[in-house]
Amino acid sequence: MNEPNVSSFLAYLLDPNENHGLNSVFLESFLAPILLANRESFKELLIQERVRDLSKNSPFEVNVQAEITVELELEGGRTKTRDIDILIEIYNGSDAVVPRYAFCIENKIKDGAIAKGGRQLFEEISGLANYYAGANDGFSAAAMPAMAFVFITPRKSPRAVEEFGELNRELAARSWDIPSFHLTWGPEPSGEAGSVPIAAMLNKTLLEEAAGNIEPIYEYTKHTLKSFLAFIKSDFQSYKEEKTAVTERKDYGKPVSQYYREVCEQLEYDRDYRTAEIRSRVEKLVYETSGKEIRKNTLADQLTVCIVNNRNRRHYGVGDPLRDEINLLYYPSENDRKTVRRIDLNRPPVGIPIYWRDADAEGGLGQCLLTDLYPR
Repeated sequence: MNEPNVSSFLAYLLDPNENHGLNSVFLESFLAPILLANRESFKELLIQERVRDLSKNSPFEVNVQAEITVELELEGGRTKTRDIDILIEIYNGSDAVVPRYAFCIENKIKDGAIAKGGRQLFEEISGLANYYAGANDGFSAAAMPAMAFVFITPRKSPRAVEEFGELNRELAARSWDIPSFHLTWGPEPSGEAGSVPIAAMLNKTLLEEAAGNIEPIYEYTKHTLKSFLAFIKSDFQSYKEEKTAVTERKDYGKPVSQYYREVCEQLEYDRDYRTAEIRSRVEKLVYETSGKEIRKNTLADQLTVCIVNNRNRRHYGVGDPLRDEINLLYYPSENDRKTVRRIDLNRPPVGIPIYWRDADAEGGLGQCLLTDLYPR
């Protein structure tokens, strides 16, 4: 499941008009932190300290769209398009064309997919404003819907926080009164308190249903939600990655990548090592630790995963470039694939690319320079 698939599934869960049996329960949970943080802008959608009923039986009409393209104007009369992952529009009974409220959602499931300094977030909300300005001939500023921007990332990494901060700086520079909110899929690894992650919202929905506090959810939806929660918990790793890790724990006591990490921690920086020597050290460590001989293909495959500028690592489930635990080695020259060096992520080598699997990139190969990502 890639990022567009995850966005489509989230849009499906958020839509009270879909046949998942959730009605508007999850939509209301999702919007709650955004609305409660901006009560004045969205007071019509609040009653006391909760979100009003947004179901099909309410006075509001909800329209959820995935993948909507907007256009913004650049200098010199040029135009540019941006794709918004999810758009939630809320109409009241008298609104004919322009919604009363609009929530623009940008979703990222991998840190590496966050554009660095590309103004993507601001351009999406700017394009959305243009989208509504051209909605009908009689449009006026007073008819503009109250908008909010929601940025979803796996966690609040430095890269995600910087990109979100850039959006807020752009909005402030133009005095645009558009609330923005940063949500995460899962909890922060540090346990740091913050906004409720989406995984917790989904878990709460299942618990509320089990306790009889909300209407019964379709069995199919419950099973799908549980699988989706497991996917979130795995940091959106593929089934292949999960299966490989489980098999290696069973065979060797822990994933082979951890053995490579232990070996690499004994290496010096700025010194050349032969790949055959690295494999030999790992092979010996696995045998000493587990009493088992590691399969040669497993040994070779995991070395490929740990070398950041090996293009073939995309074939072994590396879908996120910011995997510190496996970003261990690099080829000083991609023309010599038998010589590697240990990476210092606090002082990454200049001019060295990092590759990963990205279904949306040309050839399925995501790439950038190590120095674009590190130090964090």
